[in-house]
Amino acid sequence: MTQRHAFPRKKLFVNREIQGRLLARTALYWVLYHAVLWMAMFFFRYAEHRGAVMAGAEPRQFSDLYGQFVHEHQSLWLCALAILPIVLWDLLKFSHRVVGPLVRFQRTLQSLTAGQTVQEVRLRNGDLLFDLQTTFNQYLASLRTLQSESKFAAQLGGMNAPNSDDELIESQLTKELQQLHTEVQAACAPIHSAIQGTAR
Repeated sequence: MTQRHAFPRKKLFVNREIQGRLLARTALYWVLYHAVLWMAMFFFRYAEHRGAVMAGAEPRQFSDLYGQFVHEHQSLWLCALAILPIVLWDLLKFSHRVVGPLVRFQRTLQSLTAGQTVQEVRLRNGDLLFDLQTTFNQYLASLRTLQSESKFAAQLGGMNAPNSDDELIESQLTKELQQLHTEVQAACAPIHSAIQGTAR
């Protein structure tokens, strides 16, 4: 079973593009939600007021009605503003459990592309991409196997391949032997002729 690192990362904000956009999108949703909620609550209050006016109640100015609504429900915005930093902080920590491993994989791939020797990726406790870690480490293991086989084949081929220096020496020796054989034949030719004349 893969051993997981127990110590936390020192930085939670490790990727501006992913985590920054995620936090900004969450803050935008927070604003839209509370704005829609606020307008819906006031519309409900205004509808109640219009119904009361139609029933015979005295009409009130819009500014007075809205001012009273704000005074009665201002605690809603206070609670919302208080909870927003907590939500963003928790989202930052949660996103780090995904983005942190992605940064690890990215740096490992960059080192691998640069031709450096890389070790297996070991994620920390709380990270969410342990399935990807297993697959990635299997890929690294298969890549090391292919590299080892390739080096072995290259070494074997180098042992079997002819050496150019040896070929040159062998060719020179062959030429010298042929020249020596020619000279010996030339030197022995008179003796061979004399032997043939005697035999006649």
